[in-house]
Amino acid sequence: MNRVLLRLPLIALGIGLVAVFATACGSGSDEAPAGAKTLSFKLTDQGCDPAEAKVPAGPVSFEVENAGTSKVTEFEVLDGTEILGEKENLSSGFSADFTLTLEEGTYTLYCPGGENERGTLTVTAN
Repeated sequence: MNRVLLRLPLIALGIGLVAVFATACGSGSDEAPAGAKTLSFKLTDQGCDPAEAKVPAGPVSFEVENAGTSKVTEFEVLDGTEILGEKENLSSGFSADFTLTLEEGTYTLYCPGGENERGTLTVTAN
């Protein structure tokens, strides 16, 4: 069999892996609007750190960093069972960010795989 034909699947796999890791890094395509509040979280074996957060209603930028855990590689903001925003595949040492515009209310922070998977985000009136 031709060596070129054998190498093509390996090249395609390599390109796919590079794309996955680039996505996990958070390329900054989710730019926060002016005036957005920033909340920073770390993924740990315990789950989301901090597990409780409070912010005024409006645009919120979520900065998420994997602080060295292999148990938790995902961060989600939920309204009931609906995922409003998330970052997945955050291996140890990777970070990412995303922005949501949130109304007053209580939301769930979800870090699956942690000892305490769920936390609370309280959004207050402006």
